[in-house]
Amino acid sequence: MVAGPLVVLAAIVIEAFPYLAITELSGAKVMVVEGWMDPAPMQEAAELILDSNYTRVYTTGTVRRFAHYLSPDEGITVQLHIPFQGEVRINVSGTAGAGFLLIAGTDTLMDQAVTPQPQLYNGHVPNAVDRIRLVAWHLPLETGTPEIYVASLTLNGMNINVLQRRSWFTFPDAVAQPGWPTYAQSARSELMKLGVPGDRITAVPAYGKPRSRTWGNAHAFGIQAREDGITAFDVATVGVHARRSRDLFRTACGPGVRVGVIALTDPYCTQANWWRSFRGWITMLKEVVGASEAQAVELTR
Repeated sequence: MVAGPLVVLAAIVIEAFPYLAITELSGAKVMVVEGWMDPAPMQEAAELILDSNYTRVYTTGTVRRFAHYLSPDEGITVQLHIPFQGEVRINVSGTAGAGFLLIAGTDTLMDQAVTPQPQLYNGHVPNAVDRIRLVAWHLPLETGTPEIYVASLTLNGMNINVLQRRSWFTFPDAVAQPGWPTYAQSARSELMKLGVPGDRITAVPAYGKPRSRTWGNAHAFGIQAREDGITAFDVATVGVHARRSRDLFRTACGPGVRVGVIALTDPYCTQANWWRSFRGWITMLKEVVGASEAQAVELTR
């Protein structure tokens, strides 16, 4: 009884791979890179930009979790949209001898050594502040490379990146740099590290909490494309997500814009290996189910 439907489902999903993981170029030298991708496809995107001489690059992305590695004396300052008071929670781990300062306004809320295992630290801000600052420290007698990893930072249970107006990284011997509240900004920084000139790259963040991450990216870029007069571009995304991305970017930009797509390699979901892993099956089924998302968006507009 069960075997029949499973065989049919497997056949549909197997045939779906080449349909979903498409590459069709627009002919333009403008690329849009979806910022949520893993390092391997991001590396591939950087190589394509340089090898194919894309002259303009846009990175898209919704709000990301507040997650960062910090070395001694490196810090992050977050300026909030509205003053905050209440409960602060931060999840941190680190190497021996490492720790952090958490400063709310001008008051030190936490001065805490960390452990190799992630720990959740709680604090309370009694008076409204508009700025939160995190700084890593270390004990000078400890050997090795001290470092902390911040897995999350929430204010009254909300991701601080959702609440920020702007943020910036600080360094002991360097100029401050803009923060990464969204995957658009973090992808821009990553592409620059991979050799793409920063003057080619524009981050197009999608703030808020869109029900669909891809639609949030596409909608934000559609606005940017109209402002910049973009009439053709290629979307670089991962594997079987390609068709859905292309269709949603087409919907967001309108019929006057040519939208190409590049299916970058997803090492966890290739045509040869996806059926061997749980992650591969979930990825395929998610894209089969989501293939009609663009039509659904169009119907609700």
